[in-house]
Amino acid sequence: MENCKVNILGTEYTIEFNTEEEEPRLETADGLMDFSVKKICIGIFEPDADSVEDIQAYTRKVLRHEIIHAYFYESGVWDMSGSSEAWARDETITDWFAIQAPKMLKTFQEAGAL
Repeated sequence: MENCKVNILGTEYTIEFNTEEEEPRLETADGLMDFSVKKICIGIFEPDADSVEDIQAYTRKVLRHEIIHAYFYESGVWDMSGSSEAWARDETITDWFAIQAPKMLKTFQEAGAL
């Protein structure tokens, strides 16, 4: 996978694939979204005895996860996520995904995350 730029609700984000040496915050996470600089960083994974067999599929999963974080931030729900006990069952989030899914699919395709 290659570094690229994607549009998330009108905001350009850079997607980078980094080692832990290049991005020290990846020492404690497989990926991260930094809204302050509009950047998504995904770790470069090396196969070992504890890794999943299909590292590319796992990388795409992490990338999709971080893209969704960026969509949450850019759509304004980032700061409201602690207000519901059953957040994932809330009708608001269901509607949000239903409305945003086509835009997210386009971003996933641009990023090679599918």
